[in-house]
Amino acid sequence: MYTVRSESRNKSMAVHIQNPHENRKVEDIAQEMVGKRTFIGWPFLQEGLVTAVSDSLFKYEKLVLVPGTLAKVVSNPHSHQSLSHWKGKAERIETLYSKRCGVITGARLKRLESGALVKDYEGPEKELEQAVQMVISEVASEDPRFIEKDAPPLSEEFPDGTNIFFLGEHAYGVAAQVSSTTDSALSVVLAFFLSDNTENNKFKIIVDSRISQHYLPSFKAASTIGMSPRALSKITSSFMVPSDHQKNNLGLSIKFEAKGLKVIDYSRKAGRYWEFSEKAVDLIREYKIWLALRTSLTFTLMLGSRK
Repeated sequence: MYTVRSESRNKSMAVHIQNPHENRKVEDIAQEMVGKRTFIGWPFLQEGLVTAVSDSLFKYEKLVLVPGTLAKVVSNPHSHQSLSHWKGKAERIETLYSKRCGVITGARLKRLESGALVKDYEGPEKELEQAVQMVISEVASEDPRFIEKDAPPLSEEFPDGTNIFFLGEHAYGVAAQVSSTTDSALSVVLAFFLSDNTENNKFKIIVDSRISQHYLPSFKAASTIGMSPRALSKITSSFMVPSDHQKNNLGLSIKFEAKGLKVIDYSRKAGRYWEFSEKAVDLIREYKIWLALRTSLTFTLMLGSRK
């Protein structure tokens, strides 16, 4: 056994787990377990959902063969490559329990539109293989954080006077307060001003106009302006320059990489890369001229002071 990443030099006590499924058909085990919850990762138990049971030759899953009928357990043979993968995974599981203990993530809760909390298991890409004798179907004390709950009454979930955000079609996103509740609906008072509607319309016009704006990837914008992509990245964000024992920001501040913020009509981020509008390109051209004049003036003043 391993202790602190090295083999124990003294005698160690090992716990031998008896397999309660010994001599059972794998198909019967799959019929009993697939689609049901289980607890994995002993001795640090966490809940999981059984999606399939496999042995060295077959993978047993529940599939609907005929639409409208109940799912049945179907055995699919492993491919030639999967055979070696299965053996390797089985050996890793055995090594894990014989040499050290590990903690494995399990289920989480999500809230439905009805307000009920149900378990949300991870997707197929997070599927884990477990030794069948190391899983437990029931536990004496469940983790209260992962207990499913029915939707509570609206009066309990949203007592009168609760501050909320309104997500309805009109006045979307404004602050509101619950005034009363019924079994199926809320009455709310919106914190809405007429001036907000005017501001929202102005903002909507700006956002809609962005569709017709032509944006250039940063490297193309840099080539159009006649500067390197690195220089473009510097001047379009915060560009701190030391002067007289202090730092001055000479950047245009039309993008903020760290915060992931953009300036409407000037910049946007497409995946990992920034793009700049034609308006931004024109602004950068003017900035480049201003910066060249400022540098030339500073250089002339420096030469004059040396005389």
